[in-house]
Amino acid sequence: MVVREAGILYRGFTLISTSYHQTGEDLDQDLRSGLMTAIINFVENAFVNTKVDYLEGTKFVIAFKQDLIKSKDMNEREPFFAYVIIDNQKKIEKHIKKVINPLLEKVVDKFLSIYDGNYLSEISQFKRFKRQLDSIFGTDTTQTVDEKLKDVFY
Repeated sequence: MVVREAGILYRGFTLISTSYHQTGEDLDQDLRSGLMTAIINFVENAFVNTKVDYLEGTKFVIAFKQDLIKSKDMNEREPFFAYVIIDNQKKIEKHIKKVINPLLEKVVDKFLSIYDGNYLSEISQFKRFKRQLDSIFGTDTTQTVDEKLKDVFY
């Protein structure tokens, strides 16, 4: 498994993301974040009681973990998403359940422990959370096979 990117979405925007490997051309982060949030919300509203765990493409899979967070400027808790983009592989559903979901749960728990109840509109405060993402996903999941072999033999 190779983690290409990981991050946090809130209100259709990326609060923080870290890219380990390119997934193609650079796209506008806000446009992509809004699209991912809209797709998840559409599926969950169109098919009642259906929760989106991941979106699967031919090359990549985007896995999500949703929870609720309270912003200081709102009275109610609102949804946010931890996401990760990984390479598609055989038996991806099993891999997501056993490996990816527990990692995303750690991201959600850590994010809530730091930011729940704070103002969430100031994006610059989330830069330090990149270290948390790096710690959770580590080099074992972010290195390609070629990079791992290079580390072993050189």
